[in-house]
Formats: sequence, structure tokens, C-alpha cells
Amino acid sequence: MFECPEEYSYSQHHLWTHADPQSGIATVGVSEFLVEEVDEILSIDMPMVGDELEMDSLCVHLHRDTSIRHLQSPLTGRVTEINRDVLDNPNLLHLAPYRHWLFRMEYDEPDELEMLMSAAQYVRHLDHL
Repeated sequence: MFECPEEYSYSQHHLWTHADPQSGIATVGVSEFLVEEVDEILSIDMPMVGDELEMDSLCVHLHRDTSIRHLQSPLTGRVTEINRDVLDNPNLLHLAPYRHWLFRMEYDEPDELEMLMSAAQYVRHLDHL
């Protein structure tokens, strides 16, 4: 069984989101399921601060030994910060995927949050994979 903290929302593409409605900023990271699935991550390509992302657009690329895993943005908005620690040391994601986030973004469409899954819904989603 994979850990899925209740305070996060999840995309079907295995990204978690923690949104702060007061600031309009969401923190985005990868789920424990995804980290286990990709095994070793050699490097990460992330969006740059200021980049505009559309929901479901490709935004992060995890480079593995033999392939690249492309990840899609869970929300529409602008990147406000990237996690340089994870950029420099992708293995931090394996140590604690819910503590080591990828990027933060100012989200434009609060209604998109309703399209993400709760932890319970995400667990059911994983059961069907």
C-alpha cells in the first residue's frame, strides 16, 4: 500500500498538489507510487519560473537510465518557484516524495482543483492500475 497524505489532491498522472486558496499558490510533487514506478531518477527537467502551464501540458521530465518519464501539469497557471534541491539531487524524491516538492505555481482556475482526486479516490485509482 502506498502512502497518500489526506491533505493533498492527486492527478491521474501521479502528481500531488497542495493548494493554498488564500494565496492562490499550489505546491506540486510526485506521488510515492510514481517514485516507485520510475525506480532511479538520474536527472529532472523542470519548467522555469514564470513559465505558463496549462492543465495536462507536459511540464516535468524525469530522466531514467533507459527512458524519460514525462509528467503533466495538474493545474493551469504560472510557475513561481522550483525546488533547486530536487533539481540538484533527484534522489530526494525517493527518500520522501511528499516532503520534496517539484515546483510551486500560481493557479488561474480554482475550479480545476475539483477535477483532482482526493487521497481516497487516488487509492481507488491505483487499485485499478
